[in-house]
Amino acid sequence: MTIPGPTVHQQLMDAYKRLTEQLEQDRQGMHDVRQEYEQLDAKRDDALRSLAEHYLPELTADAVASTWREVQAKITTLLLQKEDEDRSLQQELKRLQEHRTVTEKALVDATNVLDAAILQQNEVSAVVEKRLQEDTQFVELADRAAIAEVALERAESNLHEIDQDAARKLPSYQASTLFQYLYERGYGEKGYRSRGLTRRIDRWLARYIDYTKARQGYDFLKQTPDQMRKIIAEDRRSLNIVMEELERKRDRVANELGLPERISLTERFTKDRQQSLQTANFISESMNETEDRIRDLSDPRGSYYKQAIELFRQILVGFKSSDLKRRAEATKNDLTDDQIVARLSGVESDRGDLQEATRDRRNVQKQKQDIIEELGRVIQRFRAAHFDSARSHFLAKLRIDEELRYTEDAEDARKLWQKIRRAQRWGDHESEEDAGGSSLKQVLVNAMGKAAGDERGDDARRAGSRRMEYDSASDVHSAVGNFAADSSGDHSR
Repeated sequence: MTIPGPTVHQQLMDAYKRLTEQLEQDRQGMHDVRQEYEQLDAKRDDALRSLAEHYLPELTADAVASTWREVQAKITTLLLQKEDEDRSLQQELKRLQEHRTVTEKALVDATNVLDAAILQQNEVSAVVEKRLQEDTQFVELADRAAIAEVALERAESNLHEIDQDAARKLPSYQASTLFQYLYERGYGEKGYRSRGLTRRIDRWLARYIDYTKARQGYDFLKQTPDQMRKIIAEDRRSLNIVMEELERKRDRVANELGLPERISLTERFTKDRQQSLQTANFISESMNETEDRIRDLSDPRGSYYKQAIELFRQILVGFKSSDLKRRAEATKNDLTDDQIVARLSGVESDRGDLQEATRDRRNVQKQKQDIIEELGRVIQRFRAAHFDSARSHFLAKLRIDEELRYTEDAEDARKLWQKIRRAQRWGDHESEEDAGGSSLKQVLVNAMGKAAGDERGDDARRAGSRRMEYDSASDVHSAVGNFAADSSGDHSR
């Protein structure tokens, strides 16, 4: 038993929704933590005010009030900005969630329409292939193409070896001063005219370096590759003639059964689904960015926190070290400041414990968020690979809920994609096809392979595949054109 691709797709979307809701509940629970922070901050502020009043007995009330009001006003403005941005982002996140629901439904609908079109196209493709296999002339031509392909591959292999041999050996000929001297003088050729001493010296040099044999090897390396290329070009032209006849027969049958129209329809539905997929991916990425910003705003050590710290630091810089030292020296025999500091230390200790507990909770939330984002990328890969198609199936051992139950971090979520890929299987159409369905080219290749039989089937398929210029779009136009031409006469050979 297998699990249909749409079912696994729905399981992934349900898991994503469930994890997102759990994360939102965790975030709502952080409101109680904020209240505890507010209580501790109130106690700390009271202790700081008491300490400030004790340490600044000589300062005027107006000066103290002025200093603390300035800090409070700036930090309050900063906090208000953060709250405004948080509210705006929450509204944006809600809007994106609504758009995501709509786009995911559109994607599912587009996938269903595409699956139906591919199924119909494959059915017609199978009939076209069967009709071609029953055509004796097509079978004969496919066999000829297979034989020609084998010969052409052998010649191309030989040419490759000779080219490598020439690249390795020719430099030694060109680097030989004696060989180049005799070669440039035309020694041994009809045009050689030297006489007397020069001729005797040339003859001696030729015997010394065995020029006749060397010249034969040099000419072979220089001339043979070009000669072989001419032969291969002629063989390719011959193969193309056979292939053109095979294509005409294919186009005739394909047009009779309406295959080009099916292919055009599938291509249009494929583009529609791709557009829906791009929209869904864009919304998912926007949601991730918004979630990241919301998490930053909720983090007391986020970007706004750093700005507040900088403001406070600038105020502290305004205090003179001599004033701080004088205030410390003035309290040698006074226990009041010790009591205030002890109270402040207790508040800071409680706040430190709360910060540690909050940090742990935020780490858990971050871990959950990373898992959700990775699961979102898994869903994107799942859709991009067309695994959500009805033609896609998965082994029963794949249990999405169980896998996610044991997922502890983003790395575990990334491994889920590998498990999904290993468990995935495609439908029952025998032809090798891409995710957009079989093209006219693929129909021809499949039919040639089957028509040529077991012995030459692979050769015939390679012969058909050699004509890479015939893509799905050109197949449709060439099919219509060739069919119109064929209707005026018999083009068989």
